[in-house]
Amino acid sequence: MQNLKSITDQPLWRLRTAACLAVCLLLAGVTGCGGTAKTTTGNTTSSSSVRKYFAPRVTGAIKNGNVLLTDPPIYTIDDANDLFYRSTFQLKSGQTGEQVLDAGSYVPGKRSLLNLSISSSYVFTSGSGWATTTYTPAKAGGYALKLADDTGGLMEMIGQPVAPVVAATACPSSTTAQTYLFVSIPGSMSTASGVTPLWGWNPSADTAYGSVDISASGSAVTFSNIKQYTLSTGTPTYPSDSSVTGACGSTSSGYLTVVPGDYEEHVSPTGETAYPAQASIGIGSSGLLVEDNGTSSGANWYNYTTLYENTLGAGTGAIGLPKPTPTSALDTSALVGAQYQGFIYNSGYYDKGTPTAWSSHPASFGFASTPSSCSKVTKSTSTMIYGGEYANGDPSDPGNSSDGYGKCDFAIDLGTPDATSNNGLYPNATVWVGSDYAVNSANAVYHFSAVAIAGKLNGKYAIFLIGADTTQPWAVYLLQSN
Repeated sequence: MQNLKSITDQPLWRLRTAACLAVCLLLAGVTGCGGTAKTTTGNTTSSSSVRKYFAPRVTGAIKNGNVLLTDPPIYTIDDANDLFYRSTFQLKSGQTGEQVLDAGSYVPGKRSLLNLSISSSYVFTSGSGWATTTYTPAKAGGYALKLADDTGGLMEMIGQPVAPVVAATACPSSTTAQTYLFVSIPGSMSTASGVTPLWGWNPSADTAYGSVDISASGSAVTFSNIKQYTLSTGTPTYPSDSSVTGACGSTSSGYLTVVPGDYEEHVSPTGETAYPAQASIGIGSSGLLVEDNGTSSGANWYNYTTLYENTLGAGTGAIGLPKPTPTSALDTSALVGAQYQGFIYNSGYYDKGTPTAWSSHPASFGFASTPSSCSKVTKSTSTMIYGGEYANGDPSDPGNSSDGYGKCDFAIDLGTPDATSNNGLYPNATVWVGSDYAVNSANAVYHFSAVAIAGKLNGKYAIFLIGADTTQPWAVYLLQSN
């Protein structure tokens, strides 16, 4: 459900073209619109081994020190030198270049997991500008997963929640519509009446999952037949069967499609400017889709503009994949029988306007041989996938199995697939949280309802899930590892 305040009845609109916006929102390279980089730190080499990934702003990662990140982060991985960077490009804050926030290196772990270590961080401090912190030895504890073809994956840096990342190396080009399934990336739990807070998510009112048909003609990308559903409803919410058109172009995060493509800024009678929210969507060649639904900014934005633009997902954005076709329908038995690496994320709740108690953990699911301890979580079914976090949150901890699997303190029962989605949509899933799971404050097994989507990316299964218990939303992102 779209979370907005009306902007159509406000005076003094100025139209900014899609071409200007595509350049100025996230300009390719490290220079800003009309200026040279003056806050760029660190070095990101340019070669065929270097790949940039677009990511949404996930709740828990919307600040860097005292700086509110007004635009999505950029992740860069240099495979030739085993290096990575997290950076941002915030023109709306007066930044005129790509600013590195964290820099470090990685080493391969077990079962395709990458172990990240930060060597330097850059934080903006009031009155002193950008301050550099160097870690000796490097600060370990981050993790990443990449698709086999490097077109996307998942990254969880130290102190940050997991973020889906996509290498959008080209704009969509097919004039034939491709149907995608998606789930929202939830913000912190908010059940207050009225407009959901920025970066919040109300499971009973806001979009949880949906589908969309995507086609392109030149730089124009059309999102048609959009259907959005809440966790509790079986019928589409707003918008239903709607269509919007965005503009795709090259940015510092890759080839992104922005919606709306024609962008209007608001000027108040006293000359103050406000900018409506604009969604950014990247699609990798393997089919991984990632959306950041943008935020409003500028003077009096809360009076004049949308809080965010949920072209697809609510909360902070969406993650999606191509819907299986009748000729490539998923075999649910094979899906639940595979092994996975991934992350469990819960986005916490709002406490006096502040996102609180979020957590993010690397996890493994689908044991090659199911441990007996899984029966303590819940009994097995034909659609059950057991898994959980790693001992002490560390995949290298000796408390884990020697073959790279973590604990069994979590379970996902996909349930019966939707009959019209070729087994790609599982709207009646159930999540079981074991009594030993790290953030289970109840210290007893409990369960809650969820929705999962599944498909194949680069020939491997992927499962993305969203749900909510009585206190906070949950998301699980899994990529096949066997």
